[in-house]
Amino acid sequence: MRHVPLCLSLLCCSAISTYLLSNADAATPSEVHFSIPAQPLSSAITLFARQSGLHVAVAGTIAGKVRTAPVTGVMSPDSALKKILAGTGVVATEHAGGLIVLTSQPVSVPHQTTQAVQEENLIVTGRASSKHQKKIDASYAITTISQKDLRMRSISSVSEALKNTPGFWVEASGGEVGANIRARGIPVDGYGSVQLEEDGLPLQSDPALGYLNADDSFRIDETLRNIQVVRGGPSSIVAQNAPGGLVNFISKRGTEKLSGVGKQTFGDDGLYRTDAWLGGPAGPWRWSLGGFYRVENGVRDPGFRANSGGQIRANVSRSFSHGGSFFVDYKHLDDRTAFFTDIPVTYDKSGNITSLTGFNANTGTYSSKALANAYLPGPGGSTKHIDLQSGIHMRIDQVTAGFKHDLADGWHLTDTLRYRSMNAAWTVLSPSTVTDATTRLNGLATAYTLFAGATGWQLRYADNPNQQFSSSTTGNNYVTDASLRAVWVNEHEVMNDFKLEKSLSFLGHHDIAMGAFASYFNEDFNRYSANMLLDTTSHARSLNIDAVDAAGTVLGSMTQNGYTRYGSEFANGWGHDIDVAGYATDEWAITRKLRLDAGVRYEVQRATGTVEGTHSVALGSAPYLSNVLSGNGAFRHYDKVYDNFGGTIGINYQLHPNLGFFARFTRAYRLPSLASFITNPVAVPANQTMNMYEGGVKYNSRYVDAYVTGFDTDYHGFQVNNYVFNVANGGYTQQTINADTRAYGVEFEGTIRPIRYFDVVFTGTAQDARFKGLRYQTLSQNAPVLNDYSNNHLLRVPPVMFRVTPRLHLFNDKLLLQADVEHYGLRYADAANSQKLPSYTVVNFGAAYQVGNYLTINLSGQNLNNSLGLTEGNPRSGEVLSSQSNNSVFLARPILGRSFRLSLTGQF
Repeated sequence: MRHVPLCLSLLCCSAISTYLLSNADAATPSEVHFSIPAQPLSSAITLFARQSGLHVAVAGTIAGKVRTAPVTGVMSPDSALKKILAGTGVVATEHAGGLIVLTSQPVSVPHQTTQAVQEENLIVTGRASSKHQKKIDASYAITTISQKDLRMRSISSVSEALKNTPGFWVEASGGEVGANIRARGIPVDGYGSVQLEEDGLPLQSDPALGYLNADDSFRIDETLRNIQVVRGGPSSIVAQNAPGGLVNFISKRGTEKLSGVGKQTFGDDGLYRTDAWLGGPAGPWRWSLGGFYRVENGVRDPGFRANSGGQIRANVSRSFSHGGSFFVDYKHLDDRTAFFTDIPVTYDKSGNITSLTGFNANTGTYSSKALANAYLPGPGGSTKHIDLQSGIHMRIDQVTAGFKHDLADGWHLTDTLRYRSMNAAWTVLSPSTVTDATTRLNGLATAYTLFAGATGWQLRYADNPNQQFSSSTTGNNYVTDASLRAVWVNEHEVMNDFKLEKSLSFLGHHDIAMGAFASYFNEDFNRYSANMLLDTTSHARSLNIDAVDAAGTVLGSMTQNGYTRYGSEFANGWGHDIDVAGYATDEWAITRKLRLDAGVRYEVQRATGTVEGTHSVALGSAPYLSNVLSGNGAFRHYDKVYDNFGGTIGINYQLHPNLGFFARFTRAYRLPSLASFITNPVAVPANQTMNMYEGGVKYNSRYVDAYVTGFDTDYHGFQVNNYVFNVANGGYTQQTINADTRAYGVEFEGTIRPIRYFDVVFTGTAQDARFKGLRYQTLSQNAPVLNDYSNNHLLRVPPVMFRVTPRLHLFNDKLLLQADVEHYGLRYADAANSQKLPSYTVVNFGAAYQVGNYLTINLSGQNLNNSLGLTEGNPRSGEVLSSQSNNSVFLARPILGRSFRLSLTGQF
């Protein structure tokens, strides 16, 4: 993979040079080199007339009201004028003497002023029909994210891209992958309620596959055209495992003329990244080739490269004269990304979250090169090699092929097939508790009971046994119990979506579609963990717990090289999942203004596999070897069948072309994950169902675009998995509690354009999300005690969150300046609402300047105010009732600190 950036850069640069030279030579007298940025019609026509040599007249009433699309390149004046006027509602008529007169013509969506905006607002996600539909006509809530938006903020991760989506609470603090998303208050981790698709097919059929989220499998680069995000609505009808929403990454295809993009990005965190994409014709075929490669130390620099690797992607496609088409796409990903877990934080005198002395909460991480490469004893005499530098290492080969074909009587057939092979290693250092050093030693048994002649315990550094732990060295007197955890997964998957469509007239106009989706995947899963004791500093060092006599001589140790227990976790299992679904939808235009949408889906799943049981073995008499979890050789076979159905009905009334209303009811569901049978043997996997209600208003005009959606989500069958680390035995206890939840609120997004040079983009959510029926019993002095958290706030769901982005468009749109102000309200880390995660605000910055016709410079700054916003508390302290809620020093995961990126993008 290290040759990928060089090859892509040379390929793109060579093609750009060849294209420019060949077109310079080939230009005919009827072709002219145009360079006309997007601007008001009056000034655009002046430039057009000057560069073409033609005479153009335009009515004064429309000259200042209309903005035009940019035009760059060698072409005929007629082609250039068509591109300038695309989507403006202005038409050109040639009069005697060669004079061209421009006049206005009404269009259905007058606020859209460029072809690019029109294409961006054509919706293909959340629908079974492939007919074009504009965003304002959709009877559900959808957000579109353009490649320009991604470049402006230098976004390379799925989670950062989705932060702009109202209704989604996105926890992007873990790094480039491995995020958590709460969709409209649905309180499940990872992507358990949101499906990620690429060109209409899931990235992986189960987006929350036990330690492997769907975002682990996807990277944003220049092969991406745009992103469409559906919240709720019909997503669960047209896609698998998508009750809360659907994210569709739409990729670029080859173009009629050779075109390309090359981008180089630099970051102050040691980022060097090369992106490239090239596409063009080959006879009747279209082809494209692109990808990226990067190395990066990371904002939380672990002392080694946090991220390294890349992907390459190739695509060929063809459209046929009869209306059909065909494409095949290949993608190879080989990438390592760091995953950041909790770090210690504390409070200042005013009660605000701040860094603990010795550990910078904006940039610090426990990881270090000294902890990176370990060979640890495992079950059955095995040796486990765990390397933190591996991080989340994904190796994926994916092939996708699809075709469309027109059948008799107006029927259209579409079929898309995807095969994916994945080999993944998930390696992370997870802190479990942070404790005062004296308290930690006092919790041990008396030293002389374990080691004859010992009078006490001392903490000494594993890499320097003569150096004792001291707060004067670390800046604090805290030690951290942590787990070095590794998960290995191999997966193979094939999926196919078959669909038939037809338009017919009956009491109005119907676009009907019916289809069948089938997927099969199998996986092998293995997990191993070892506990260790660290000092509480960034780039932590391992500590041994040594028993000493009165003279300070070491007589024995509770640890080895800082490890307090080998084999603290074990899992070994494999299985496969077969899923078959049938669905049907109808988009019924009752009148020109009134439309009814309906859809149903029925799905059957069979999960089959084997899980090995566990037992504790002693690999030696030393404490760290006396309690190693291992497979017991007894294998439990499971063979479960689940089924469920979903349905949706929505109504849309378009009062005017730029004003519409919609309402929708959806019954959504999620079938159990195959990972549930392997990774959480305590829980009994069950169907999850949701009743979702939503309604909204959509308005577009010259000055304002606004989309406001109210929602109510009733969620049944939520399982709270309480996962708690026990310092005394170095193990984990699990408890599963069932409950219902309800979240209702309002989402809003839009743009305000008071003047040509200035606009404001805004998104936000206000919601009330609470548990319903969360009750369970515990024993206190052998008597049952009822714990009732039925009306408490859901885990980590903010009641208010919004982003406001003021933007300046200067020098005829050559310079764009923007600032993001993000705010997130108070959240809670546990169901008891005992640990608060305070509200926080983040300020970001972006600038883009177009140099000439082919080069754009982007500069972005993230978290300029170095906010210490906490996205989660410590999951290992309990998500029902946190054991660290009253601690002055505790573990939590803050967002990444301040960072800057500069990118140079050349395109033609």
